[in-house]
Amino acid sequence: MPTLPSRLSRLALAYAPYAGALAVRGLEVVGKLGLFMLAARLLGTHEAGLYFICLTWVGLAATIARAGFEKAVVRHMAAEIAIGDGAAAERAMLTGLGWTVLGSVMATLATLAAATPAAAYLFHDPDLAAPLRIAALAILPQALCFYAGHVLLGLNRGVAGQFVQNASWPVFTFLAMLAGAHSLSAMLYALALSNLAATAIGAWLILRAERDGAAPVEAPADVLPALWRTAVPLGLVEVVQVSLNSIPMLLLAVYASPAEVGAFSIANRLSILIWVVIIAIGSIAAPRFSALHRLGDWAGLRAQNRRARRLVALCSVPPVALMMLLPGPLLALIGPGFDIAATALVIMAAGQLVNGLLSCQDIVLAMTGHGGLLRWLNVAQFLVCCAAGAVLVPLYGMNGAAILTALVIVQGALGTAIAVRRLMPQAF
Repeated sequence: MPTLPSRLSRLALAYAPYAGALAVRGLEVVGKLGLFMLAARLLGTHEAGLYFICLTWVGLAATIARAGFEKAVVRHMAAEIAIGDGAAAERAMLTGLGWTVLGSVMATLATLAAATPAAAYLFHDPDLAAPLRIAALAILPQALCFYAGHVLLGLNRGVAGQFVQNASWPVFTFLAMLAGAHSLSAMLYALALSNLAATAIGAWLILRAERDGAAPVEAPADVLPALWRTAVPLGLVEVVQVSLNSIPMLLLAVYASPAEVGAFSIANRLSILIWVVIIAIGSIAAPRFSALHRLGDWAGLRAQNRRARRLVALCSVPPVALMMLLPGPLLALIGPGFDIAATALVIMAAGQLVNGLLSCQDIVLAMTGHGGLLRWLNVAQFLVCCAAGAVLVPLYGMNGAAILTALVIVQGALGTAIAVRRLMPQAF
């Protein structure tokens, strides 16, 4: 029977990568909170609203540009490395890179062309046109930054990958603002340069990473599909997920003032910090899910899944409770006028509570070849979001947007958990 010290040693080894990932995500939280607070104080509610619309646009455009290849490359690289086929992993990485660059260039050109008509006819604010054109410069660097981070995840460098794609650019942007980037245009240029710097760091880490993994073994009978076949459903999932985060705010921007949009955006971004915990732990678990599934180790997959869910629950409940109990004071810390979104923050935090208790099941589906099902679950979320948004936001404004956000979060968490429980009960 294992002794107590040996058990503790195994537990420490099992949870150490998660601790590192959470530390990196803590740095991300500091960078993003600092960025949000400083932008709100320097720009005021009107220009802060424009800034957050630009951030949302860049995030959505970069996600569309990646087309799911960053998620696909994690599965393919981790699975091929698990059986000792480093050459196949490298081919997948280069193929995904080519498609990401092509998609990013197209998204940048589309944004430059759409900036003026979108500002005038969609958001009804001509002042937004110039910031959108500047923001277009950040699309390619952000897409490459996230792709580099996912390549590192596929190489089982989870902490480094999360630093590149999640923590580095917010911190760099925040530091640029502290150094004097105080105007709206300067902040947007800083965003582009910060993502470019993060991409350079990611490329350097990829070149230095060793393709370590299992010794070559006989490949399993099932063959991985072509990279694009994995990417297409996962790309739709990723676009829908970012759209679900963006649609409530973009709808509110049509019906409300920039000041209300700015306040709601801050509340929304505070609630989304729960995603920081989920993604931190899920990103470490994702390549392990893929490798264990590739090797047919269902007991190991189940243990890994349960470990990830427990960690997310433990880490997400305290901040959710803080948001629900003290929404006004939290928003007041950001700046004057933002506490008008206190009720919205409570509503969205309630949705994130469910998400934190049923976490990572979308990642299990993605990493075990069920991207097609995950796609349809996300399509259902998107349809509910569009239908409910057409009613809730015009009628209830900011609180309607918050209800919409919470609704689709809960739908996604429940849908993926039920799917894993029914399809792979041995992994739940």
